[in-house]
Amino acid sequence: TGYILTNHHVVDGAERIVVRLTDGRTLRGEAVGSDPDTDIALVRVESSRPLPFAPLGDSDELRVGEWVVAIGNPLSYEHTVTVGVVSFIGRKLFDSSLDRYIQTDAAINFGNSGGPLISARGEVIGINAAISSRASNIGFAVPINQAKAILPQLRDSGRVSRGYIGVMLRDVDLDLQRALALKSANGALVQDVTPDSPGARAGLRTYDVIVAVDGEAIDGNDALVRLIAARPPGSTATVQIMRDGRPMNVALKLAERPQRERRVADGSDQPSNRRGTLLGLSVREVDERTSARFGLPEGSRGVVVSGVEPMSPAFDADIERGHVLLEIN
Repeated sequence: TGYILTNHHVVDGAERIVVRLTDGRTLRGEAVGSDPDTDIALVRVESSRPLPFAPLGDSDELRVGEWVVAIGNPLSYEHTVTVGVVSFIGRKLFDSSLDRYIQTDAAINFGNSGGPLISARGEVIGINAAISSRASNIGFAVPINQAKAILPQLRDSGRVSRGYIGVMLRDVDLDLQRALALKSANGALVQDVTPDSPGARAGLRTYDVIVAVDGEAIDGNDALVRLIAARPPGSTATVQIMRDGRPMNVALKLAERPQRERRVADGSDQPSNRRGTLLGLSVREVDERTSARFGLPEGSRGVVVSGVEPMSPAFDADIERGHVLLEIN
């Protein structure tokens, strides 16, 4: 038995999976697990003869500027090898809470998806997943450590369960630190709380700043999401928050993070089922508390940005979550 890591969008909806090896063998594959949130899938094959395999590296040790090799079948040209460097680590494309894509200028084209991104040490450090539709030689790969973290769940249950609080977050910048009178910019600011979620039931509020979970300090919203998502649904956690300048502990029971349906078009940095407004924004109305926090004139009307779609007009205009829009021309 052998296992193959690939992309979720490569096998999603497939009626039959065929794996062709470089030695000419053709094997039937079976998708045993898939995770749309990280675009990772696991395929199983059976063979009476030994199967070749590539060692998995440590993508956390990867540095910008390192040489990498991308392998795949771009545009039906089988077993194509391209070379480039790591351009950026931790790129957000689709899901700002989970995405940590490796950006590279190694040529990745249509058909490269699911192929390995290999380090100079000959280890797989990523799974080629997408390219930019707006520029040439900008490709993206899922970090191999992200795949390794969910491999046991994919193999054993076929899906991934993640812990979930039910809050929308953003990092604390200097402006927010001054507005909220915080001693430090560390932590994750609660922008919104989903009704009937663990956070809502535990009493979390807008403008609470989560600074630690069970005593483990949080430096930003990415760290908080990774920490909570790594915990099983149904487990309990004590969240340390700052509310109106006062420290508080809030106990909550994690729910299961809802899985989103995401299909990444092979060779595109935009999901094929992209939804949203023409501007690419999700917003909520400015309330009295928002006006007071940001020193807005009494009776101000507008909206607070709670989400920005990648590659949208709002994204291009550098509008971010937490911005307050008071007027649109």
